[in-house]
Amino acid sequence: MNDFKMCGLAICGVMLCMIFKNTKNEYSLFVRLGVSIIITLFSFSLFIPILNYIEEITRNTAVYSYIPTLIKAFGIAVAVQITADISRDAGEEAISNKIVFFGKIQILILSMPLIKSLFSMCKGLL
Repeated sequence: MNDFKMCGLAICGVMLCMIFKNTKNEYSLFVRLGVSIIITLFSFSLFIPILNYIEEITRNTAVYSYIPTLIKAFGIAVAVQITADISRDAGEEAISNKIVFFGKIQILILSMPLIKSLFSMCKGLL
């Protein structure tokens, strides 16, 4: 049922944006931001059972130590994508591109210990 509520919210938000674009253009930005924030927060609440499941199936494996890093990288990617989309909606394409670049660098920095571990495993195999 929540799927239909979120779709309904999105459609109502789009319709309000279309109405406000013709009369009060500055209000459509606030409607977009509000609807985006509500859907994003709801989506994050759906992510909690997924995290619990991942922790459950990887608890006793060697992969378990890498899960927090992967979740952080996913969080960075989501935050950057949302920020870039909001910037793009506001007409700031240059800022959007720079925030995406920043996110890529952040994920690369975060993954450096994983890359180091991978190279160490490969070296051990040779």
